[in-house]
Amino acid sequence: MSTESYILIMTGSPSARRQRVADDLRDRGFTVETGGPSPVASDGPTEFAGLDTPLEIVSLTDDSPLTVISAVANAAHEGRVPVLVVDEHDYETVHELLSPPFALAGSTDGVRQFYTIEDRIQLTDNTFACVASSGELSWAEAPDAEADSPPLELTAGEETVAVLESIDGLACPGPSPAAFRHRYDRGEDRRFHVYEDDSVVGTYAGVTAMRQAGIRPVPLPLVPEHHIRSNGDLARAVVLATVDDERVRYENCR
Repeated sequence: MSTESYILIMTGSPSARRQRVADDLRDRGFTVETGGPSPVASDGPTEFAGLDTPLEIVSLTDDSPLTVISAVANAAHEGRVPVLVVDEHDYETVHELLSPPFALAGSTDGVRQFYTIEDRIQLTDNTFACVASSGELSWAEAPDAEADSPPLELTAGEETVAVLESIDGLACPGPSPAAFRHRYDRGEDRRFHVYEDDSVVGTYAGVTAMRQAGIRPVPLPLVPEHHIRSNGDLARAVVLATVDDERVRYENCR
């Protein structure tokens, strides 16, 4: 058996798959407690995850980066290795997210590329960042060998559309409006007003109408350390399990 901390299940309902994993771990010598929100397996063979730490068996509701990393972070915060229960449709996505570079879309020469999540970016004037571009939006640190915390760049396709001094610029109270060429808010007329610099360049009934006009809210980058604030060794000690009619299979993503 490999030394991971995810578990993947391919048949049955999420609760049935999770129960199958709990039963399998019990058969492998673990003590499984089921009184809390998620089953916890303890006192089993330490080589299972490479750590003498309880395992938390968690069923994922979807394979979005925020859902997956939140589940990992919550288990690690409680001092447990996360065991994530997913189906065959989500396996590849979850495996890629949690494989090196852990929770990152990529990393080249120490320059990190981030997944995005749907949370909006609120600016210090209470407007929200948006872009008027059809290019794919992505966040990455800019190469800067002199910086302990390098600049953070937002690109739309091949065009750089915003630059923050570092990832710390995303923290409360948020970036300055000057960091983004476009931003929007909801006016007293209940419509969304889009600004370019200080001028209103469009009004829309909602975000859907904005998107149809080619204007999109800027997604927040998923910065691993902003979510996994404690016990990073447990978060990365990830076991993947697949369940079929005959057995549960475990695989190492590290």
